[in-house]
Amino acid sequence: MPERKLSYQPLDHKSDTGFSIEAPSLQRLYIDAASALTDLMVKLDLIEENEKRTISVEAPNKEQLLVKWLNEILFLFEKDKFLSKKIVFDFFDGKKITASLFGEFYQPVRHGHVSEIKAVTFHQLELGMRSEPEHSFFAKVFLDL
Repeated sequence: MPERKLSYQPLDHKSDTGFSIEAPSLQRLYIDAASALTDLMVKLDLIEENEKRTISVEAPNKEQLLVKWLNEILFLFEKDKFLSKKIVFDFFDGKKITASLFGEFYQPVRHGHVSEIKAVTFHQLELGMRSEPEHSFFAKVFLDL
């Protein structure tokens, strides 16, 4: 999928934080949501693409897949300190994702402070499709800090 400028809106709700995002396809929505999550932790423009990781997740529906996918991105950082900048889906059908992530390992001096995110939650999760003004997909995602 061709790269495009990431655009998302940070959301603050009481003690929660999160983001809303819109994309022209469901596949692009999942990729952009993962990039927005990473950008909330460490700015994407500070990450280089010199390492590769492959991950695979499955869930019974699109909402659960989104939460599981984003939590897998968080787990990869917690476990290996890996930050992804570019994501390519090798497989996507709305119930399963296999993806190649290109990025690098966290370096405190270069990347700076990491905003700690414990988990992506189902709380107030929204995932849907708009037909006006043109066909697009959207999501609102809240995070446990």
